[in-house]
Amino acid sequence: MQQVLYCPKCRSALEKSSDKYFCRACHIHYPVVDGIPSFVEKGRKVDSFDPEIFEFLFKMEQKHFWQVGRRELILDVLRRNVPDLASSVMLEIGCGNGSVLVHLKSSGINIAGMDILMEGLRFCRQRSSSVDLYQADILSLPFLNNWDIIGVFDVLEHISDDEAALREINRALKPAGYLILTVPAHRFLWSHHDRIANHVRRYDKSELATKLQRSGFSIKKISYYVSSLFPVLAAIRMSNRLFDKRNINRTIDEAIEVKTIPVINETFLQLTRLETWLIRYFSLPFGASLIALAEKRNAK
Repeated sequence: MQQVLYCPKCRSALEKSSDKYFCRACHIHYPVVDGIPSFVEKGRKVDSFDPEIFEFLFKMEQKHFWQVGRRELILDVLRRNVPDLASSVMLEIGCGNGSVLVHLKSSGINIAGMDILMEGLRFCRQRSSSVDLYQADILSLPFLNNWDIIGVFDVLEHISDDEAALREINRALKPAGYLILTVPAHRFLWSHHDRIANHVRRYDKSELATKLQRSGFSIKKISYYVSSLFPVLAAIRMSNRLFDKRNINRTIDEAIEVKTIPVINETFLQLTRLETWLIRYFSLPFGASLIALAEKRNAK
C-alpha cells in the first residue's frame, strides 16, 4: 500500500527517492534501510526493549496460549466491530517480530507494521515479504490522517508519556478511524516480570478509558481478558513478590509466564477462546489484561 509520509518534526509531506525520504522544509533526509523507511535518528539509543530476546520470542509466540489467544481475540474484535474491515488499511505500531501482524495479514487484513527496533522489523520481513514496514517512534510518527485502523498491542505500558503517544496515534488516523489496543491490567499485579519487560505501568479500566477520551477518542468497546486464569496469575505474581530477591537476576525467557507446558497450555488456550466468545456479548469485569477499541473523535 502506498502511503504519503510526513516529516515527524514539521509535518510537511516528504519527497521520496530510491534510498531516502526528504523534507524540503526541514532539509532532513530519512534513509531507507533494507527497504524499510527509517525515521529514528542515527545513533539514537533505544532502550525500551532488549533486541536479543527476539529469537526466543519468535519461537515462543507460535504456540503459547496467551499469544495465540490474544491474536484470536484481536481479530474477533476487529471483525465484529469495524465496518468495512476488508477495505480498511491498518498499521500495527510496535509490531515486534510480527506475531500479530502476520496473523492479521493472513486473515485478510490489509496491514503494515511499524517498530522502533530494526531487529524486530527484520524478523517481520522473514515472516512476510509483502508487508510494508516502517521504523519510527510512537511519539514522533511520520503519518497524518493515513490509516483506517491502528493497532497497539502491549506497547503503551512501555511509554512514559502514554497520552502523548495516544495523541500521535489520533493524528495518524483518518477521520472516524479506529484504535485497537491491549495493555496489562491491575497495578497490584506488578512484579519483576514487568520490570524485566521494561513496563512503566499497568492499567485499570477507568484509567485507560479516561486517557483515551482525553486524547480524542470515543470508546466503542473495552473489556478485561485473561479472566479465567486471573486467580492463578495473581497467585504467581504475589508469590514472586515474596521472593523478589531470588528473581532479581531472572531474565524474561526464564519467567514462568512464558513457559509452554503442552497439556496446560492447551487447556488455558481453550479458556481464552471461551473468553473471546463471551467478550462478543459483554465486557468481563476483571482480568490480567485489557483490550479496547476506540474511534477517533477529533484531531489532537
